[in-house]
Amino acid sequence: MESNQTRCYRCVGDIRKMIKYGKTKSGNQRYICRVCGKTKVENYAYLAYKGDINQNIIQLTKEGLGIRSTARILKISTTTLLKRIVFIARNITKPIISKGKTYEVDELCTYIRHKKNYIWLVYALEKNSKTVVSFNVGKRTNKTLSRVLETLKLSERLKRYLLID
Repeated sequence: MESNQTRCYRCVGDIRKMIKYGKTKSGNQRYICRVCGKTKVENYAYLAYKGDINQNIIQLTKEGLGIRSTARILKISTTTLLKRIVFIARNITKPIISKGKTYEVDELCTYIRHKKNYIWLVYALEKNSKTVVSFNVGKRTNKTLSRVLETLKLSERLKRYLLID
């Protein structure tokens, strides 16, 4: 077997001798470290590591695709997709609520698992850009509505809002 001078990702620091260790399903060469026994693939072809995968996930989510269909289209596992969604969600910054803009508040009813288990989504949009600036999920109560309205207190021109009985 020929040896290839490359770094082992586990053996920190030194350049270790890696030897050929077969090929992956996609035909890429695998290597194994003589010291620690860990394997490495030079040209890793897993699709979840593409640079634009997060943008594709966001776009498909906006289009209303579910978890399984999004994973199938992107050719990644559902577990990887869910981890990416959590990562994307943690990096979302809150939009700036400015004075002098007009906001609209609305609600949307859906259910979880079965139709008897209703859940309400209350959200606020900036009227011109249609950007969601606040939302809350919960039962159809004034408490759910008031959490969205609290974030809009910075705006002096809250013109349209929906009162929940």
